[in-house]
Parts: sequence; structure tokens; C-alpha cells
Amino acid sequence: MAGETAPTAPTAPTVLVVDDEKNIRLAIELALRDAGMQVVLAHDAAAAWRVLEERIIDAMILDIKLADVDGIAFFRKLQAEGTAVPTIFISGHATLTEAATAVKLGAFDFLEKPFTAEKVAVTAQRCLELARLKERLRLAEQQRRGSLEIIGDSAPIRRVIELALRAAPSEATVLITGESGTGKELVANAIHAHSRRSEAPLVKVNASAIPETLLESELFGHERGAFTGATGPKRGMFEIAHRGTLFLDEVGDLSLAAQAKILRVLQSGEIQKIGSERSLKVDVRVLAATHKDLLVQTASGGFREDLLYRLNVLPIHVPALRERLQDIPLLAHHFARSACERNNLREKPIDEEVLAALQAYAWPGNVRELQNVMERMMILSGERITPDDLPDTITAHTEAGSTSSALREFRDKAEREFVLSVLRKNHGNISRSALDLGIGRTYLHRRLAALGITKKDWLG
Repeated sequence: MAGETAPTAPTAPTVLVVDDEKNIRLAIELALRDAGMQVVLAHDAAAAWRVLEERIIDAMILDIKLADVDGIAFFRKLQAEGTAVPTIFISGHATLTEAATAVKLGAFDFLEKPFTAEKVAVTAQRCLELARLKERLRLAEQQRRGSLEIIGDSAPIRRVIELALRAAPSEATVLITGESGTGKELVANAIHAHSRRSEAPLVKVNASAIPETLLESELFGHERGAFTGATGPKRGMFEIAHRGTLFLDEVGDLSLAAQAKILRVLQSGEIQKIGSERSLKVDVRVLAATHKDLLVQTASGGFREDLLYRLNVLPIHVPALRERLQDIPLLAHHFARSACERNNLREKPIDEEVLAALQAYAWPGNVRELQNVMERMMILSGERITPDDLPDTITAHTEAGSTSSALREFRDKAEREFVLSVLRKNHGNISRSALDLGIGRTYLHRRLAALGITKKDWLG
């Protein structure tokens, strides 16, 4: 967990070995430890069940013939309870039918005793690799549905990318702040994707979207019978994110009671399911995000100061879209392409006047609003995107700025002087001047022409 200790890499995978023969258990333990795995031993199904309640297990080696219960029956019970783990069956007495049944139920493999240390270690490694591959495929599907890219080349967004890449290799908590719709989730995606936990799950929880009465169960899980309606055990988000990353979105909306419980997890690295008397160790890195000012909330008593210190180890602020107008053409074209792919449309050219209008708008909904506008225009427009396709909110804003000729003349004069001062400061360097002005080079060239600015003006 994140804290004040030195960053460490995620822990090695843990394998549970269940066999009623002590020598077999110890031989397997030695082989797996030599292969770099952590090992937990259980002599029967009851002991194995206790381990699975207290620890998170990545794979299990299970004897078909146990002293207290049939191994296949135990595996079926785990599946029914929703706590099954990737399993390798072993036996010296199993029939071919039992072996086939085990594999049919979803076991990774079946090994017949006696087997070599190398054989069991290699099989365990392959079992773990397959589990990781399945998780990567799940994550890839997630990423296919929603791009991980942070689009933009402005100075503010380059700073965000730089901070995210610096934060990624560490184990510290990160607090991502910014207005709604600025792309805080994309920053969390990027941090996880470039971290040492990238092959493990990135689990996302929107605190504002979960009713207070269900939040504890969602975060920490519950046991069967813990409350009315708890017909079976449930894994919480912290447990699902074990060895990975938990993204707590809208953390500023958490109640004080929920804040206290999350603080305890951050301090101890342990969770306690509803209805359970045992604590469960979890290895989770936490990223948090909010559109609220947590310092203000802390001062008013709405947010715990000690939790803020725990979350705000590495702060990253995502700028509003109006603070990086230079990125609008890049974002507009990106969202246009994405909209065409989703809606099976042919790509359409976008008029320069449209991009200019987009850059002149304040974007209260930030990047999310721009994405929606681009998709709407791509669907409803003709062969190309023209100013006629712009939503009324944007055209009204543009028209409001040009109702008075006197006001327009004053504005153009002030803009001309300001642009000239920037050009002179940068010795006529268009790219650097566009960067300072927060606009694109193409748009700057267009404004120079509109304002009648030539090279001799900034050299004079």
C-alpha cells in the first residue's frame, strides 16, 4: 500500500498447496520457492478453506484424494462460492475419468504422482502465466472500448504527462484533481499502464455513483448471510485489485465513515469483509481523483485531513480545456475519427472556421463536452463539417462576441497589440508564440491575416 515507506515492487505470486501427505507438500513447496513463488501449505480442505478466507491466492495445487473431502468436490464448492482460483490437480490414485472431470470443470492441468520438482514448477508457472494472460486480454478489451491516450501538445498537458510518467514506477498514492470532464481517468489509466502493476487489474470505483448503504460492500466485500440479501460471498474492489491498482474516482464525495475505513486500509494494508471476523491482506496501489477542493472540504470538516495527507503524496492537476486551447484541433480530429469508427461513418474534413469557433468557446464541460460535440457533428453533418453544423451553444457564444462593431473594433485592436507583443518577445518565432498564446500555429496564422499583421509589424 502507499505510505511513507520506500516504494516496493508488487509481491511474488502466492500458490496454495493442498495435500494430506507432508512429504509431498514440502517437496512442492521447495520446488515452487526455488522458482520465485510464495507458498502456503494446507493438509486438508478445511485448512485450505481457512487460507482462502484469510489470504489472496493466485493459484492452487490440489490433491484429488484428500483425507476429509474429495478434491473435486472441494473445487466445485469453491466455484459455487465464487472463490475459485486457477488450479492444478495432482494425484497418485485418480482414475482417467476423475482427471477428465477435473479438467472439464476448469482446472488448468492434472499431474500424476510421482512428478519431478521441475515439472511441478513449470506447470505452476504456466498456470500463473495463463491467468495473467486472461487478465491482460480483459484489460485490452477495456482499453479498446476507451482510449488510454492523453491527447495534446500544449505546455499544461505536457506537464501532466510528465508528472504521470514520473509517478508511474513508484508505489505512492496519487491525487488527480481537475474539473469534471478534463480527463482525470485517462491520467489514472496512463499511470497504471506504465507502472510495475500494469499486468494486474486496474479497478475503478466511482464513489459518487454508489449509494452510501452499498459502498462498504462494494469496496471490501461481504460474507454470505452478512445482511439481508447477501445470499453468497462477494469480493470487494480492494480484493479484486490485489497486486494491481484501485482508482477511487470522486473521492471527495465519500462520507466521513467511508473515509475512515479507507484510511485504515491505507495504513494497515488489510481489509475486513462485512460479516467476517478476519482481516485480509491486500497489495493495492491507490490512485484517487476529485473535482472538488479537498483543502476547502478539510477546513470545513467534510474531508479527513489525515486521509488527504495519505492520498496527496503525488498531486497531479489536470487543466481545464479553456486553459489549453492549442490542443482543441488535435482533440477535435481525434474525437472525429473515433466517432466515425464507432458509428461506421466515413471520415469527413473539418472546416478551419469550425476549429476557430471551437477554440473561441469556453467549454464548461471540458474535454467530455468536446467529444460529444464532435460525435454529434460527425453523425448529423453532410460531406464535411462546416460552421452550420456547430451546436447553438457554440454559435451563440461566437455571435455574442460580435454584436457590437465598436466592441469588436476595440477587441481586435487589443488583440493585435497583444499578439504583436508576444511575437516581438519571441523574435517572430511563430511556433513559440502560438504556444505562449495557447493556440495552434494554423489558427495564429489565420489571426495574423485577419488582424492585418505582417512581418514588418513585429520587426518595426
